[in-house]
Amino acid sequence: MRNTPFPRLLITLAASAALSAPSLAQEAPPPVLTGALYLDAWQLEKEFMVSPLALQEWLDLGITAESKLTPGQRKGMKSKIGEFLATKCPVTIKDEVVEFTLDRLHFIEPNDKEFVLIDADSVVSARDLRISAVFAAPNTDLKEAVQVFWNLFPADVSYVPINVADILGTRVFKLTKFAPTINVRGRYEIGARDAPQAPPPPEIRIIEIPWLTILLIVCAIPVIIRLVRSEKTKPRALILLLVLAGGAAVARKHLVLPLGPFDTADAMEEEESSLILDRLLHGVYHSFDYRDPGKQYDVLSKVVGGEALTPIFLEIQRTLESRQRDGARVRVNNLRVEHSRPGPLDNRLGFEAECSWEVSGRVGHWGHFHDRTNLYRATFVVEPIEDTWKITGLTLHSRDRNTDSSP
Repeated sequence: MRNTPFPRLLITLAASAALSAPSLAQEAPPPVLTGALYLDAWQLEKEFMVSPLALQEWLDLGITAESKLTPGQRKGMKSKIGEFLATKCPVTIKDEVVEFTLDRLHFIEPNDKEFVLIDADSVVSARDLRISAVFAAPNTDLKEAVQVFWNLFPADVSYVPINVADILGTRVFKLTKFAPTINVRGRYEIGARDAPQAPPPPEIRIIEIPWLTILLIVCAIPVIIRLVRSEKTKPRALILLLVLAGGAAVARKHLVLPLGPFDTADAMEEEESSLILDRLLHGVYHSFDYRDPGKQYDVLSKVVGGEALTPIFLEIQRTLESRQRDGARVRVNNLRVEHSRPGPLDNRLGFEAECSWEVSGRVGHWGHFHDRTNLYRATFVVEPIEDTWKITGLTLHSRDRNTDSSP
């Protein structure tokens, strides 16, 4: 079976969320500077959406209202803009400053209804774009309020609108030089940081017996018979038995003996395989909740095993890095297995299942969240490893965007 790295499915979800959409007609362009705070159960994000001309007030970008920005000029500005904004508008929890790092920075069209990236090869007027800079930090305490101190106010504006988005919607604050702070508490689902449930344990139990143990049993039988029949103790025979026993205990080669029903896959109902795959898929997507690669690997290894583990982990890293290209972070917030048709594997334990499932991902930009939903169909290989079910192979058959999902 050909194995397809699983996280490419989530890349598709992320890409569909970031595809350019036709700009909606606007009576007036959005403000030259707005801010947003995204309160996710696993991550905090602080976003600046600013006109480069407004940014010029504090940071010399060498541009005017008549400037035309080439791809090279825009690329050269990114690090300078990121370094400047990294020190602005601090966020604190219980008077402790939250350490954010730059997650992504893009030049976008000035459209407050859709998140549309400027074409990478285009030359654009400085007046016809905005800069979106998103800084991220882990969210480790859902009970405490978050404080924002806004210290960027363009000279010609009376206030800066700040959107605070969480799962229940967006709250809008208008900050001024005389009232520059927000104190807000995130609204999260109960159990939002709970790990996904483990799949039900396989009925098959595996015993691994070292090959040397089997050899010892075979060789020891006549030696033991002689010792029993002999009237004298033979130290050499006893020493030989001890050496063989020690070697058997540390032997790396094992004989695998399955215990339990051998027709598990044949007898497995669709409901049972759907439950197993639902739990495993939730575990894979859950690994995306962490920013530390070591933690991601540990979480992933609980649901993926065998030769599939390393390729899938590396694909996750490439998926996370792709945010730098597609402009959006997708947080999976709902997963539903529609059906799973199990069948046995050839000459090994476990089962193969053709599965269809639906994934909804939450995208945050322009100060609000909205959902994107994709439908997938694939064939999974699932095997019992270390007394639990794990995905060991995958072949993707189709992936489709659900056009009924919210804009």
